[in-house]
Order: sequence, then C-alpha cells, then structure tokens
Amino acid sequence: MKCMGLLKLSFLLYIFVSASLIQSQEIIIKTGDSWQYYDQGYLDEEWMKHPEKITWKQGFTPIGYGDDKIITKISYGDDPENKELVKYFKKEFTIKKNDFLGYEIRLLRDDGAVIYVNGKELFRSNMQEAVITNNSIPKNTIDGNDEDTYHINVFDNTIFNEGKNIITVAVYQIRPTSSDCIFSFELLGHDSNEILSKVIRNKENINKDLKYQIKDLNNKFDFEKANSQIKILEFSNYNLKLFLFIISALFILSLIIFYFLLDNVKKSKKQSDNLLEEKNKQCSEKDKEMVYISSKLLTNKQYFKEIKADLKGLKTEDKAIVKNIISDIDILLKTEEDWNILKKHFKAVYSGFYDRLLEKHPQLSESDLRHCMFIKLHMQTKEIAKILLIDPRSVQTTRYRIKKKMNLDEETDLREYLLNL
Repeated sequence: MKCMGLLKLSFLLYIFVSASLIQSQEIIIKTGDSWQYYDQGYLDEEWMKHPEKITWKQGFTPIGYGDDKIITKISYGDDPENKELVKYFKKEFTIKKNDFLGYEIRLLRDDGAVIYVNGKELFRSNMQEAVITNNSIPKNTIDGNDEDTYHINVFDNTIFNEGKNIITVAVYQIRPTSSDCIFSFELLGHDSNEILSKVIRNKENINKDLKYQIKDLNNKFDFEKANSQIKILEFSNYNLKLFLFIISALFILSLIIFYFLLDNVKKSKKQSDNLLEEKNKQCSEKDKEMVYISSKLLTNKQYFKEIKADLKGLKTEDKAIVKNIISDIDILLKTEEDWNILKKHFKAVYSGFYDRLLEKHPQLSESDLRHCMFIKLHMQTKEIAKILLIDPRSVQTTRYRIKKKMNLDEETDLREYLLNL
C-alpha cells in the first residue's frame, strides 16, 4: 500500500511538471506552417534587407526537393547536374507582447543555412565563418539520419521586436549535383527561467568555440610567422648574393654604357648645334618674309590711297567708271586678307606673344593688338600711320589709350614693355 501511494504521488508530480512545462512555452511557428519561398535563380547579396521587393511563392514546410518528407516541392533550376546552390525562404509573424524570457529555434536544413531576423544575421548552421555570398558553401555534407535532425538554438528575448517581425532564411547546397534540399523551421517562446540557463550555456559554448578558434588561429599565425621569417632569411641571403652579382655586372655595363654615351653626347651636341643653326636661319627667313609683307602692305595701301585721291580730282565725262574704280579701291583698302597674312607670320616669329598679351590684358581690342604688333616689329610712328591710313597724332593717341587699358603708369615705356613681354 505504501508503494502504491508513492507511485501515485510520482505520477501526479510527473503530470504537474509536464503541465508546467507545456504552459511555460508557446509554439509561434511550427512544422507544416506556410512560408514564402524563391526558387528562380540567385538574388543579390542584400536580398534579406529588402524582402518586400521580391516576388515570392507560397508553400508549407518541409519545403525542398529530392526527399519523401517534402510537402512543398520547389525547382532546382534547369540542369539536374548543375543545380542552383541557394534557395530563399521568408515568413512574417507578429509578437503582440514580448512576455517571453527567451526563444528556441529548431531548424531542419540540408546542407547549410543562414538565418536573418529583420534583415540582420542571427546565426549560421553548418556554414563557413566568412562573408556570405551566392558562392558560399556549407562546411559538411548532410546525409542519412542527419537529414531528419532538427538543430536547436536558444536566444534571449531581444532578438525580436514587439509587433511585426520577418524571418528570412537562405539554404545552401554543398555542390551543384546535390540530390536533395530540405528546409523546415520551428519557433518556440519560453517564459520559464530554465530557458535563461540554456541561453547562458549556449553563449558559454559559443564563447568556448570562439576561444578555441582564436587559439587555433594564433597557433597558425605563430607557425606561419616563423615559417615566413625563415623564408625571409633565405630570400634575403639569396637577394644579397644576387645583389652583389648585379652590382658587379652593372659596374662593368656602366663603363661600357658611359663610353657609348660620351660618344653619343658629342654626336648629339654636334647635331643640336646644326639644328639650332638651321632654326636660326629659318627664323631669319621668316623675319625677312615679315619685312617683305609689311613693306608690300605699306606700299600697296598707300599707293591705292593716292590713286583714289587722284581719281577724285580727275575730270571726265564718264564718272561711272571713276566711281567704280574708287569703289574697288575702297574694297581693297578695307580687306583684311593682308592683315591675316601678316598676323599669321607674326605669330610664327613671335610664338605666344598674342596669347600672353591677351592673357594679361583681355580688354584690348583687335585695333589695339595691331598697334602692339607694329611696336613689337620696331616700327616707328610714321610707318604705323601709313599702314593704318591714319594721322601720326592718332597713333600717339592710340598708344596712350592702350597704356590706360593696360593700367601702365606714365613712367613705363609701352615699347619697352611690349619688347620684353
């Protein structure tokens, strides 16, 4: 009787504990729930931040292909020997009031997966610790009984927002010839203190793994550092020998090159002297051509002006002929062709003079520039007056106006200023 009483007490205690455990957790997402998925190729690497911009399909978990447990079958692409390596999943849910102390995530994946909450990565399962791209591959192949295993992770209650939340998952295959792809997901909310212990243990395990990884990386770094130092010493020794050989070879080569360079310098100097002499001759020829053009311009213009004056005083009955001749002379006197030729040759002889003058004094007119050109050619006032068909006093007035435009003081001689420009 006493044993029977103990058995009853134990059974009641078991029922009470079981009921407490059931009441202390809530299933938020379960296997068989509806998920959205994308199976039409690869998305860009920021897809989880803007899932609303993607055209999703709808299905119930488990979702995938190549396995009997699959409820919703998805596409793996056009080529069974070159399947797409990534499939994408999304689910929106609402937490009305975040009274849970922690959350338990149960994940079924084949082969690896990366889970994001509200656009940020929460954790990885069977994935390399590297930047995730469309070319990322899982650590290990999942087959046999492992394909039915739900992998459990626990977190504190800060991972979700109160209200609307979005979970996005990318499932990766280890190779394009993989026979199957499986995804299912469960989310449980816990309000018992036991979940906090699990969260702490989970974080301790993560920290322990991190310490092992850091220690392993340090050991690898120390080994690679020592190996690198040995290689550096060997390389330095080789470089020293090579350096001495190169220095010796360069010294001998430099003596040979110096001899040829010295000979080439002498030849180049002689060629440069000849070229300079030829250039000076060309410049002299251009100067002569300028003098010729200026003389021709002076003679022709003045000559036609005098003819015009004579024609006006000519007494004849056929005044129309005289008028036509005077008109032709006026056209000839107004033509700019001679000026353009003179300007062209002037620029060839005094390269850059016009540009520097306009750069320093952009306010100068075309008439002012012509006066400056004649001054640069060492022409006197009377010569300039004859070419421009104006009075010598007008030439002096123009010079005074040019000095004012240039903001030159009275002590500065315009001729000296232009000759030195």
